[in-house]
Amino acid sequence: MSGTITTHHLRDRSRQATRVEHIQERNVPLRTPVHRHDFHELLFIAAGTGSHMLDLQAHEVKAPSLHLVSPGQVHQLTRSADMTGDVVMFAPDALLGQGHAARNELFTRAERPSAIALTELQLTEARALIALMEAELASERPLVEVVEGYLGILLIKCAAWSRRADGSNAATRDASDPVRRFLDLVEQGFLAERTVSHYAGLLAMTGDHLNELVRERLGRTASSVIHDRLLLEAKRLLLHGDLSIKEVGYALGMKDPAYFTRWFSKAEGTPPAAFREAIREKYKA
Repeated sequence: MSGTITTHHLRDRSRQATRVEHIQERNVPLRTPVHRHDFHELLFIAAGTGSHMLDLQAHEVKAPSLHLVSPGQVHQLTRSADMTGDVVMFAPDALLGQGHAARNELFTRAERPSAIALTELQLTEARALIALMEAELASERPLVEVVEGYLGILLIKCAAWSRRADGSNAATRDASDPVRRFLDLVEQGFLAERTVSHYAGLLAMTGDHLNELVRERLGRTASSVIHDRLLLEAKRLLLHGDLSIKEVGYALGMKDPAYFTRWFSKAEGTPPAAFREAIREKYKA
């Protein structure tokens, strides 16, 4: 669901599931419009400064660094005129070679950082892989397996750098990891399905077992994950969309405006109208 928030799509998606672009110096600072994508994005910042608003949280941009944007996340980049870097975009169904587990680790919404500080050497390694990807993409007959093989290696390196940065020795989790699969299923279905039993059934386990796994990994219940994902979407629409309060509730499947107001007020501690006013003042939306 995109509501009134602009959604960007991967260009030439039918031909290539991966794309490379570059952040180049400009004469003046730039603030991109608020938007979201239906693809994954890796932002490698080589120089310059700025701020990155990602799902209502503002993050300072420092170089060198890597910023991660998952499909569906709402973000806005404010960049200095001298900012440079590389942007790698890829579809959720990109092949990735051996990089699927690393993709899962980097883009698991509840577990990953928004930004990763890089060393100059790490940035150089990343840019070398990006250059290989770009050269293959520019060839007369680009080989998808080669492009996405380089992308898989890049993701493996980024996951290792992320673990090194936060001091974690945790092994990369593969696509069969039940908590990862639960998070993916919630991301796909939170608007229509909001019960733990539904997702537990899809994972061929009991609701109690799913709760146990999620609590052990994330420190909260499976139902709170579902609830928080719905609340995040409400906040996105209240900040960035031009829907009325009633329409926001309806977009979330709550057709009774009074129920939506009670639900949001209980979850956030303030009515949706007051939240919208305060958050827009904060971000000057």
